[in-house]
Amino acid sequence: MSISFPGETAEYRAARQALLSEEIALRQHVEKVAAQRRQMPLGGMVPTDYVFTALDGSHVPMSAMFTHPGGTLGIYSLMYRPD
Repeated sequence: MSISFPGETAEYRAARQALLSEEIALRQHVEKVAAQRRQMPLGGMVPTDYVFTALDGSHVPMSAMFTHPGGTLGIYSLMYRPD
């Protein structure tokens, strides 16, 4: 099956096909890496139950963040320069 756009040049089509081939190869590589990531062994145990400050000022231990069924955990990490 050959796809072409109205008025495209042979040079454009060749470049587009080359790009498509690279995009397909990239996607396959991303899938391969994702499969490797899923097969990684578990890491070490977390040494302590870290406590975070919630938006309302209350303190929430990390272990409590994973107990709400269907809940979503959002983590923001902000880094500032010393000044």
